[in-house]
Amino acid sequence: MVDQNWGDDTDYHRTVGRAWVMVAVASCSSLVAVGFVVLAVFDVGAFVALVNALSG
Repeated sequence: MVDQNWGDDTDYHRTVGRAWVMVAVASCSSLVAVGFVVLAVFDVGAFVALVNALSG
């Protein structure tokens, strides 16, 4: 970033805007992945509890 010659603020603001969009996309993707993991863990826990309840 040191070698960038920002002629005016337009290019700079556009670049910063793209960076924030990428941060938002990465954050949403991470939250979705964590949600799937939590859902999988709870579903497995519910399945194990059901098997234990039915087995006696």
